[in-house]
Amino acid sequence: MNKVTYFASETWASLRKNLILAVAAIAVVAVSLGILALVVMGWNMFSNMIKNAERKVGEIDIYLSDLTTEEERAAIEQFLVGIPEVNPATVTYKDKDQALEEFKERFKDQPELWEYIDENPLPNSYELLTKDPKDVGVVVGVISNDAPYGERIEDIKSASSAIEKLENIFDKFRQIGIIGVLALAIVAILLVSVTIQVAIFARRREIGIMKLVGATNWFIRWPFIMEGISEGLVGSLLAILVALAVKVWILDKLIENLQFLRLSLSPSLIPVLFPCMIVGGIVIGALGSAYALGRFLEV
Repeated sequence: MNKVTYFASETWASLRKNLILAVAAIAVVAVSLGILALVVMGWNMFSNMIKNAERKVGEIDIYLSDLTTEEERAAIEQFLVGIPEVNPATVTYKDKDQALEEFKERFKDQPELWEYIDENPLPNSYELLTKDPKDVGVVVGVISNDAPYGERIEDIKSASSAIEKLENIFDKFRQIGIIGVLALAIVAILLVSVTIQVAIFARRREIGIMKLVGATNWFIRWPFIMEGISEGLVGSLLAILVALAVKVWILDKLIENLQFLRLSLSPSLIPVLFPCMIVGGIVIGALGSAYALGRFLEV
């Protein structure tokens, strides 16, 4: 117990003597882990959005003109069911009233989007799924070129191209984030190492005396190791506070207000992410201490 008290007091004394460097090291650790948290939360949120969107990759929406007659609609439906690449069981007709009711249900928390609408602006439509998502382009081409009463088809929508673009943007975002986090983590390790080096230099006479009186190598090293770990730990706690603030004040608001994008954070993410950030801060501090001790402390 006396050793622990001694190590703690020496660590605190060293941090106070090198306060500016210690604050700088803590700040860099906090920034690197904070960016890591933002990258992970952003990755999770957009990954969930893409997963939700991927369920609609094979979905095609065909919007009909309000002038379409029942005879024309029946002919179009028969054509859609007969396309070889289409799953006929998924060909579903949705009239204007159904579309409006679904719209109201989806945005029931934002009634200002629909409560002042006098006339239903939504079209009649067909929804269908292809047997293979890769056939979406083929089916869209067949409908565009060969469908009967093509003049009654106002628009054809599919999500495949948009999702592909989203995935490309997402991959670049993830790569840049990972590279940035690794670079900042290396800077944090080096900065922690510098603070330990300064502490070693400031206590070089005391270290020499401790060697002469028979202090063990680890007895001399532990205060410096604890100093590095303390800087990493404090930095990780600051990063957690920042990440929590960003989640509550920004990400949760985005999820709430942009429901049509189907953004979400996995419920299990935060309970795993924050402990990992604490461990990451401790590891960064320990690595910085180990580097400095290995190069500048001969015991």
